[in-house]
Amino acid sequence: MSEKLLVPDIGDFEEVEVIEVLTKQGDQLNINDPVITIESDKSSVEIPSTIAGKIEKVEVKVGDKVSKGDVILNIVSSRENKKDNPIPKDTESIIEQAEAVLAEKKDEVKVVQQPTQRKEQ
Repeated sequence: MSEKLLVPDIGDFEEVEVIEVLTKQGDQLNINDPVITIESDKSSVEIPSTIAGKIEKVEVKVGDKVSKGDVILNIVSSRENKKDNPIPKDTESIIEQAEAVLAEKKDEVKVVQQPTQRKEQ
């Protein structure tokens, strides 16, 4: 599945310059791997990946100006589809048992004891 890695919210800055591209097409990325370095008049910041996968295309280059929401990379995500990776049988039975216990607890009636009131004489 192809996904786009976007420039995150970088505060009140817009049109911040890309001073370093730390990845290239074909690289394998993990979550939190640095992707680019941007520089404002106040600081330099590395932008990490929020997606794991193989880089399909780098959309920025050194000298480009970027703002929140701009596309940095196209990534073929390595997230596994549930259909491709079925739940193991023993895990399914554990889930079924847990659901049964929860259903039983829902059916239980909880009795709340009211404090007895004393009659004043």
